[in-house]
Amino acid sequence: MTADKVAERLKKKLPVPYTEWLPEKVRRNVGKWVDRKYHGYGIIEHISATGDRIFTVKVGTPPNFRLSTDTLKKFVDIADTLGIGGIKITRNGNLEILTDSLDKALKIKEEVEKMGFPVGGWGPTLWSINSCTAFLTCTTAVVDAPSITKVLYDHLKPYFTGEVKLPAKLRINVSGCPSACGGFTTDINIVGHYGDAPTYDPERIKLCLPKSAKALEMGHVPEVAEVCPTGAIRVFGKPDGTVGLEVIRPKCIACGRCRDVCDWIDFDQSKAGVAILVGGKASNTGRGPMPSIQVIPWVPAIPPEYREIVAVVKKIIDVWRTNAREGERIGDWIARIGMEQFYKLLDIPVTKWNKPVTLAGEFGIRQFGPI
Repeated sequence: MTADKVAERLKKKLPVPYTEWLPEKVRRNVGKWVDRKYHGYGIIEHISATGDRIFTVKVGTPPNFRLSTDTLKKFVDIADTLGIGGIKITRNGNLEILTDSLDKALKIKEEVEKMGFPVGGWGPTLWSINSCTAFLTCTTAVVDAPSITKVLYDHLKPYFTGEVKLPAKLRINVSGCPSACGGFTTDINIVGHYGDAPTYDPERIKLCLPKSAKALEMGHVPEVAEVCPTGAIRVFGKPDGTVGLEVIRPKCIACGRCRDVCDWIDFDQSKAGVAILVGGKASNTGRGPMPSIQVIPWVPAIPPEYREIVAVVKKIIDVWRTNAREGERIGDWIARIGMEQFYKLLDIPVTKWNKPVTLAGEFGIRQFGPI
C-alpha cells in the first residue's frame, strides 16, 4: 500500500457518523422526540418537538431474520413507495418500516400482510421469538432452534398481533445448545441439550489426550478436560504410562463443550431435548433486570411439530395471563407469588433438578435429564 493510500485511510472519521444514512426527516429530529402514540399493536407514532411525525410499522420475520433477496427487495420497494426510504432491523429480529403518515402506515401494514408477514409486537404482546442459527451454520447445535421458533410463532401469532392480550411484554428465546446464543435474559428461554452424559470411543479418544502420563505430571491439561465447566471430565495417568479419561456422570450437565473440541466424544441424539427457563428480563422496570431460572429440566424436541414444547410454552403463557397483574412481566409475577405457587399453578412436579430458587439467586442450567 502506498503512503498516499495509508494517509487517506487515516482520514476516516471514527466513530462512523451513522446519522449520514438516516432519512432526512429522521436525521433532523435526532434528540428532539418528545412523545409517542400507539395505533394498534404494530404501528407507533413518534412526535418531535419540531412538530414532525414519523410512523414506524413493525413486521414479524422468520427465525434469524433469514429472508431471500427477493423478499428484501419487496420490503425496500414498500419502504420507498409508501415510506420515507428507511428500514430498521431490530435486535429482536423484527423489521421496521418508516413512513410519515398514519394512512401510509396502515397501507404498509396491508401490503406486508398480503406478503404473509404479521404486524405487531408492541405493548402487551409477544415482542419476538429470537433464535440462534443451530444446524444452519453451527457445529455445536443439539436441537434445530429455527424450526422450533417457526412452530412457536405459528401457534403464538395472536399474541404478536394483539388479538390475544397479554399482561405485559413477552419475549421468548430459543437456543440450539447450552451456549444459549439465542439469549438467556428473556421471559421464556428454550435451551437445547443432550439430556445425558457423553460416551467416547476408548481407542480414538487417545487422539484428544497427551501421549504419556508424564505430560499430566508436568501440568498439561488436555483441552477436552479443560473446557468442561463442571469438572466432569477427568484425565489420569495409567500404570503403563498412558493417559485415561473418565466421565463423572453426576457432574455432567451435557453442555457438549467436550464434543466441540474432540470428535471422539459422542452423545445419544435420541435423548436430545430442551430445558425451559423462565423469568428473565433485561428491562429496568418492575423489579429490574433478572436472570432466567430453570423450571422444567427436560422436554422432548420431536420435529416437525414439537408438540410437547408448544404445549409447555402455551401453558406457561396462559397461567401467567390468567394470574398476573396488568404490566407484570413473567419474572415480576413469579417474584411476587413465589416459585412454589408458580409450580402449583403450572401443575408440574418439583424434582431435585428444578427445586424452587429465588430469582435473584442461583440460575441457569443445572443438571439435565428427563424428569
